[in-house]
Amino acid sequence: MKKQQQQVMYALLLRLELWFAPLLILVPIVVSFFFIQDWYVRGSIKGISQYDGELILGLVILFGNLLCDILFMKSLKNLKRKKIITEKKMK
Repeated sequence: MKKQQQQVMYALLLRLELWFAPLLILVPIVVSFFFIQDWYVRGSIKGISQYDGELILGLVILFGNLLCDILFMKSLKNLKRKKIITEKKMK
């Protein structure tokens, strides 16, 4: 009984992660592109060097997010693969 409850909870948590994955990936990318675009319009085109911090902030968010997203997507892929294998074994 306990093992069944754990499997149900595991399936629900995996489903929840899959639903929130696009949000967790896209929101930081959009925010980083906003910072980079704002730096380009206000800092690069107009020549105001006070906006260089926005470029750095946008790049840090973008690269940090991409680095974590690659690992996150790999782990979700592995979890999905394990789930498929366990379902085949149960049949």
